[in-house]
Amino acid sequence: MPVKYTYLISKRGDVVFSLVCGVGAYFLYERDHPREWTLKELVQRKLERVKTEGWFSDASKSQ
Repeated sequence: MPVKYTYLISKRGDVVFSLVCGVGAYFLYERDHPREWTLKELVQRKLERVKTEGWFSDASKSQ
């Protein structure tokens, strides 16, 4: 017999709610504890590196 799960909001609403809470908590934490590099800057650097070198550089392939 299948187990019936109880949901806080709904099956999909719980997922959306948890993502919104997680993203909100991340941005609040970053606002209160700023670092040298923001997530946006790190993603932009990675995308630039991927465009020029590909997903894996030669150094990571040898390991």
